[in-house]
Amino acid sequence: MGQPVPRREDKRFITGSGRYVDDIAAHGSAHAVVVRSPHAHANVRSVDISAAQPAAGVLAVLTAADAHEDGLGGLGIRALPPGFGGPDAVWPMRPLLAADRVRYVGDPVALVIAETIEAAKDAAELVDATYEILPAAATVDAAVTVDAAALWDDAAGNVSFRHEVGDAKAVEAVMASAAHVVEISVVNNRLSANPIEPRGALGDYDPVDDRYTLRTSAQNPHRVREILSETVFDIPETQLRVVAGDVGGGFGMK
Repeated sequence: MGQPVPRREDKRFITGSGRYVDDIAAHGSAHAVVVRSPHAHANVRSVDISAAQPAAGVLAVLTAADAHEDGLGGLGIRALPPGFGGPDAVWPMRPLLAADRVRYVGDPVALVIAETIEAAKDAAELVDATYEILPAAATVDAAVTVDAAALWDDAAGNVSFRHEVGDAKAVEAVMASAAHVVEISVVNNRLSANPIEPRGALGDYDPVDDRYTLRTSAQNPHRVREILSETVFDIPETQLRVVAGDVGGGFGMK
C-alpha cells in the first residue's frame, strides 16, 4: 500500500505507437469541419451554403434545417443531483447546429463534409453566415443583472440552478447577533484544461446490423452513449457503441 505503481503504457506512447482518434483511419472516411459563430450572442439572419456545396471534394454542407429534417435532437442532460438544483434546474436543450440564435463564440451553425480535411476547411471558408449582433455579458456579475440580455427564455435571470449548503436560517441568526460582520467578494479565476488532443470523433454505421460505432476522445464513454442515444438519435443504447482509446489529455473536461 502506498507504493508507486510502475506505468506499463508509456512505451507505446514514447515510440509513436499510441492510437488516438486521428490514428484510426477507417476505409472511405470523410472529413468534417464545423463552421462556428464569431459572436457571443446574435440572431442568425442567414446561412448561405451555395458557394460551399459545389466546391471541390465537398460531399455535403449541412445546416440546422437538415438536422431538423432528419429528426435529430440536441445535446442535453437528464437530471442534476438534488444538491445542484435537482428537478428545478434549468438545462436547455442545445441544438446540434444553431438555427435562429447563437449564444457563445464558437456556436456551430453549419457542418461541411468533404473527401479530405483540406477540402472541408476550404469549403468552410465559403459558408457565408450573417448575424444580427445582440448584447452579451462577459462576466458572471454582468449576466445576472436586471437588464442583462437573456440567453435562454426559460432561464430567468440567466440562472441555471442554485447550490446551497448548510442551514441558511441558522447562519442568518448568527450573523445578526455578531458584534462585527466582515463582507468579502471572492472572484474565482476562470480556468480551462488544454489537452494535447482535441475532441476528435470517428463515426461509422453498419447497415447490416443497424448499429453505430463512435470512436471518440472522451473520458466517459458511457455518458457519451447515453446522451447521444437518448437526446440526439432517439435510439436504444444497445444500438450505439462508443469506444474511447487513448484520450491525449482530458483533466476532467472530456
